[in-house]
Amino acid sequence: MAVVRKAAPLLGGLGVGLLIGLLGAFVQAHRSILIFSDRYLVIPWGVLIVLGVLIASIRGVALASSSRAAAWLVVAGWITVTIFLASETAGGDIAVSSGARQWAYLLGGAILGSAAATLPARPLRSNWLDPPNSANPSSEQETPSV
Repeated sequence: MAVVRKAAPLLGGLGVGLLIGLLGAFVQAHRSILIFSDRYLVIPWGVLIVLGVLIASIRGVALASSSRAAAWLVVAGWITVTIFLASETAGGDIAVSSGARQWAYLLGGAILGSAAATLPARPLRSNWLDPPNSANPSSEQETPSV
């Protein structure tokens, strides 16, 4: 039972990463093009949404499981599926092509995902909403050991 309790968040994190990688490979291609008189502006909202979901899920899994390993498994699952879908199949199909938007998706996801997974797995102070009570010295906060 203890093994299942420890393995469940890790497998859940891996599953979340695989799912975000699969869905994100197709959503990242969406964009809006705003046309002005002689210029246009491309807004890559698909990349922004997928990277936001990736970072939020990495931090959510880390905080829910109190484990950085689970957060790293989200990143590993995302990278695995993204690289698989960026490679050319026998039929010549690819889901993640090689444009600037796709490079921003790949490199931005790897850098931001790694940074989010490296952060502490739990908040440094559990009572960060409550200010320390100066009238009661026993309620003073201790500094966490690093």
